[in-house]
Amino acid sequence: MSKFQQYKKLANPLQIPKEMDALMLSGKGFENLQLCRVPVPEPNENQLLARVDAVFGCASDGKFIENGKEHTWLHGWDIERWPVSIGHEGCVTIVKAGKNLKNQFPIGQNYVLQPAIKSSPIHYRERYANHAEGIDRIAIGYTLGGLFAEYILITEEVIQTKSIMPYNSEKIPYFAAAFSEPLSCVYAAQNHVPHIYKKDLHSPREVRLGLKSDGITLVMGAGPLGILHADLGMMYHPRMVIISEPVVQRREQAAQILTKKAKNQNIALKIVHPDELAALLKQINQGKGVDDCIVAVGVGKLQEQSIQMLAPYGVANFFGGTRPQDSLISVDARKIHYENASMVGSSGGDPSDVKAVMELIADGVISPNNYVKRVGGLDQAFTLVKAIKNQEFFGKGLIYPHVRAELKAVESWSTAQEIEYLEQHL
Repeated sequence: MSKFQQYKKLANPLQIPKEMDALMLSGKGFENLQLCRVPVPEPNENQLLARVDAVFGCASDGKFIENGKEHTWLHGWDIERWPVSIGHEGCVTIVKAGKNLKNQFPIGQNYVLQPAIKSSPIHYRERYANHAEGIDRIAIGYTLGGLFAEYILITEEVIQTKSIMPYNSEKIPYFAAAFSEPLSCVYAAQNHVPHIYKKDLHSPREVRLGLKSDGITLVMGAGPLGILHADLGMMYHPRMVIISEPVVQRREQAAQILTKKAKNQNIALKIVHPDELAALLKQINQGKGVDDCIVAVGVGKLQEQSIQMLAPYGVANFFGGTRPQDSLISVDARKIHYENASMVGSSGGDPSDVKAVMELIADGVISPNNYVKRVGGLDQAFTLVKAIKNQEFFGKGLIYPHVRAELKAVESWSTAQEIEYLEQHL
């Protein structure tokens, strides 16, 4: 049996080490982030211990590191006193179950996670502000153990909210399962968009969630999630998708990922510099504007501009979170009143979104392959997270926590490459 097969089949499930490596944050800034040797958590009777199989870095990790104990998701938790492990986009395999869960969670079963847990904390309530009074949302990779680690404790909050969901690793590779978290955020955001449809003036209004069918979608920002918005948005069959992005490498990457798909679905794809956007909007839709404008970057001025770019009954979707000092914007109330424009926003998703996108991945509606641009072992997690923060590359960075290997650039990633990589490096 190969090393990969032994790993996948959990050949020795009871040989769990006493210590593991984990990327720990103990204060504000990257100088307080380091790979540490820590004890492997011991699950109680209502908890699980899981092996982390794959984890992606995220721009949100950098925001957390920059803000330290002031980050919203910590709710007053002092990471200088109680350091935390980071990472929230990943997939796991159960290696140990508390006695009350053994029949429910079999050893060796693979799971994906929804890291935004809609629950108040059960443990360490004294570490939160006001003993956690009023807190109704916590997160993996913040006050709950993170995924840049060899193992993770799955706590009661995750289990009770059913934020851990099984998947078939024979059909979906580890990296694609880990991709379900960022994809679920995009899916949730697009499913917060309401559009009104009427057959004629005398028919009743019908509200459907999702981007406007046969409409024009504009995505502002071509980071990985901006491109993913355009990619996923094609399932609503708009007649045109526009991407506005100032960085030439990001525009090129968007074209590489999306051009063939747009052509196959008969969707016009326009990828432009922001300076070209105004002229393009005058040429299309009789100059009325776009039906959906997704602001995939956290810039308040772009959110203001997005509202002005809407066609009648258009919807602006604020996906990127702004900094506190930039969060107040001006809105033309006449645009809302006379042209029926709307604004929506969302932050993360819930378990239903993860389930939905896992089906999309399994059915080939979305392919994570072309989004992976860096691959490495857990010893490179610090380097990866810092590179994402500094925008040293464009795309998603993948870590296999049970590998120790340099961070390498890749054009894409596949099931076969994952198997070969793990066979070589485990």
